[in-house]
Amino acid sequence: MKSIVFIGLDDTDILGEPPGTGRVARELAQHLENLGLGKSLGVSRHQLLVDPRIPYTSHNSSLCIAIETVADLSAFAAPCMEYVEKHSKHGSDPGLCLLATSDLNSELVNFGWRATREVLNKQEAIKLARKNNLVLKELGGTGGGIIGALAAAALRAEGNHGRFVELRGIRDIAGVVSAGELKARTAIIAVQDVSGQLLDDSQKIESYDWIRPSLQDGKIVLRVQPAASKDGSLLWEPLENRKGKPKKKQEACK
Repeated sequence: MKSIVFIGLDDTDILGEPPGTGRVARELAQHLENLGLGKSLGVSRHQLLVDPRIPYTSHNSSLCIAIETVADLSAFAAPCMEYVEKHSKHGSDPGLCLLATSDLNSELVNFGWRATREVLNKQEAIKLARKNNLVLKELGGTGGGIIGALAAAALRAEGNHGRFVELRGIRDIAGVVSAGELKARTAIIAVQDVSGQLLDDSQKIESYDWIRPSLQDGKIVLRVQPAASKDGSLLWEPLENRKGKPKKKQEACK
């Protein structure tokens, strides 16, 4: 029977030295597929609280990979730990969390949401993981990344937080595309405006070569807003976009 394993990562990098945690997570997802452990359902970025009391690298965001698999969660522990340890920068404080769908509960979800608005400590994450029999590993430095790793896994599993940085087809989209084409070429299942209204498949969207959908009720949704068009026709743009920013800066943020 197929299930989903959520793999949370945080703090594998140091300021100014690539690769960032986003890239490590994307490449880990591919690595797990190559090992035959399952199919990646995308990598999501989860923005946590930005506060001077938190020793984050740049933006205090953590990442989560979702893998559809027939393997037991235990099969992911060793390859994930080995990969993260190998690809984390010296001086970083990497953390790893593995969470099965069946493990999710309100206490874990609450921890994830609290991490978006409160300063949490490592001991609380460890205690919560032990109580729920989760795989939560410190893989270097202070191991402080376990806080974000646990939060990312819980938030992704709950399905109402996060922006995709890797998802089937999104990095191949460029220029203006229709909502229907966007859904056909990617794993995005809906395009909606800020009021929640679904766009007709014929509606045109200026992608700015940067499509990053969000999770809403466990569904992959691109949120859009009206945009100015040269000919006066109706055009939409992603609510979250990189318009007007140099590509080099875009790449650094991915």
